[in-house]
Amino acid sequence: MGTNKMVGGSARFVRIPFGSRLQYPSKCPFTGRKNPRGLVRIRRRETQMFLPIPFIGFLNLGKVGRMVFPADRGFAFMLKFLRILPLACIVAGFISLKWTMDKPYYASACIVGGIGLMFVGYGLQWLWLSRVRIVRIGMSSLEVRFASTEYAEEFCRLNEFHCHTRPGTKHATPIMVNNIR
Repeated sequence: MGTNKMVGGSARFVRIPFGSRLQYPSKCPFTGRKNPRGLVRIRRRETQMFLPIPFIGFLNLGKVGRMVFPADRGFAFMLKFLRILPLACIVAGFISLKWTMDKPYYASACIVGGIGLMFVGYGLQWLWLSRVRIVRIGMSSLEVRFASTEYAEEFCRLNEFHCHTRPGTKHATPIMVNNIR
């Protein structure tokens, strides 16, 4: 029957240790086009602790995982546009207040519309990058999900990693406590 590439879905998960020198296949993981000439940075933030501190603000501790992948130039250019779009929408919403200040209903609609379009821009960016995602940030590695089975298997072969059909299990984070006597 051939290779069994569709067991458990088509997505593949790869654990990449920090500090690894990576080699990439000669095609774009997002579009599948050969010889990509652009770069795309993928980022994920995981919040570990969130503390609201009265009268001061918020203390937000977490980890940030980043990876750079080769991508088609058109794909990378569109991503740059999508990263600017949320800021442009919110700025356009506030600039439109200049023409609507005499009508309070229209002024609030401009602000709400600008904020709403900002979230639409973030959603479009999320959808645009959905083919490759950082799924988990561990203590010593990142786990990346590739939508393309072929790309994931070639990436693993080049870097001597292992592909999985399911994400790895989350392990408990060790906590160090000082001994009090």
